[in-house]
Amino acid sequence: MSSLYELKYDELLAEFDRYVIEHPEFVSQIADGALIVLVDNNDPEFSRHSLDISRRYHLHDDTPDRPVVYVDVGELAPARSRLIRPRVVSAPIQLAHV
Repeated sequence: MSSLYELKYDELLAEFDRYVIEHPEFVSQIADGALIVLVDNNDPEFSRHSLDISRRYHLHDDTPDRPVVYVDVGELAPARSRLIRPRVVSAPIQLAHV
C-alpha cells in the first residue's frame, strides 16, 4: 500500500479496535483466527489496495485455510478532540533537570 493507504488503514484499524471494545457482540460474527480485511465502499481504490494486500498475505499464510472476513467500515464520525480544559499560559512550565 502507498503511505496514504497505510495511514488510512492504521486509522481504520484503530477505530475498528475501539468499536469492538465498545460493541463486543460484533466479534461474534467473526470466526476465531480469521483474517480481517477492512474495506471502504466509499473509497474503492483503498478497498482494492486492501484486498490486494490481503490476497498476498493469504498466499503465504502459515494457516492456508484461515477464514477471511471482510468488514465494510461504513462511515467515520467527525474526529473530536479529547483535550479536557486546555488553557493558554504565558510561559511554558519549568521542567526539572533530570
